[in-house]
Amino acid sequence: MGARPGRQRRFETRDFYLACFLRCSGYPLLGLRAEGRRKVFMFEDRPERETDVLSFYGDQTKVPPLAFSSTIKDMKALLHNA
Repeated sequence: MGARPGRQRRFETRDFYLACFLRCSGYPLLGLRAEGRRKVFMFEDRPERETDVLSFYGDQTKVPPLAFSSTIKDMKALLHNA
């Protein structure tokens, strides 16, 4: 997403586990939006986000397992209560 004057840059994903990874990696979650029956996670974007996403899909990153597990539970609760 391109930056607009006066607005935060944001990154959106429909991938639940990528969203959990980004949250564990310190990306602020800005919110959720509905897209049909699915939800889209909206995060504050960072310059290193593309590298982080490629590292996630390339299995080249590390997050603490218990933090990831806890984030999965929190994000599922958010999905079901949003």
